[in-house]
Amino acid sequence: MATARQKQLHGGRRWENLNHDLLVAIIRRLGVADLIAGVRLVCSSWHAAARDPLCWLELDFRDWDSIAIRTGGLSDRGAFFRLLLFSVTCADGLINSVHFPYVAAELDLLNVAAMCPRLEYFSWPNPVMDESTFCEAISKLKFLRGMAVDEDLIYTKLLQHVNQCCIHFRELRVIAPCINECMASAICKSLPSLRKLEITESVIQSRTIIMFLDELKELEHFDISGYENSAITNAVLQKASHLKVFLWTSRFDLGEFRDCSNCGEETSPENGCECMLQEEMMKWLTEIS
Repeated sequence: MATARQKQLHGGRRWENLNHDLLVAIIRRLGVADLIAGVRLVCSSWHAAARDPLCWLELDFRDWDSIAIRTGGLSDRGAFFRLLLFSVTCADGLINSVHFPYVAAELDLLNVAAMCPRLEYFSWPNPVMDESTFCEAISKLKFLRGMAVDEDLIYTKLLQHVNQCCIHFRELRVIAPCINECMASAICKSLPSLRKLEITESVIQSRTIIMFLDELKELEHFDISGYENSAITNAVLQKASHLKVFLWTSRFDLGEFRDCSNCGEETSPENGCECMLQEEMMKWLTEIS
């Protein structure tokens, strides 16, 4: 292995002697755990680079258990609050996005909103959120362009507040096991300028998909992937043809599903629509009576 002297003679450079801006460009690609428990401990030049606010623009705490182990072992909300405060301080309030863990509390979002008013995106997986606290935080985020939230936060009053306070808001991800027409209507009416909508691993009927496609006139990116039983009908495919990105998952062949002529529900040839089965049953009962 070449020694430091040999590398120097051949024009090589040691990692710790790299240009500061180049180090920052590399280190900013690392996660929170590496920034705190790894890079800063290598040498003085790496420590200085890791303190640059540019390294802390994107904060992802979703894998909180792993992060907690690497940064001290405690995984409670108090430990997260201290780490979040440290990260926000390092970023000098310039954070672009933050992905909160499930242990985050309402005040964590409010504190980030107060300290980082130019925040552009956040994800909040915890369904527990006080409406007034959420609205207060949103009121401070004038540059917010997108968010990922639990289904419990998808209702008209709250979404209208987002639309009024955040004129750049264009992206929404909904965390929910299923999406009904009521929730879809709230999204369409409250956030008519959405360009990117993600509802992954969620049960969603074809008529609900069509509602999004019909009413969100500026929609460009629509992701409903992750649920293998998705019924993608010909009507859905036709209406989605104008999108730049349409992501979906189905274990069924294209066109296998059809909309029931009786009730509009999606159905397949091998499994008839429930309403038609009920109708056939009533006919049979009438014949034998």
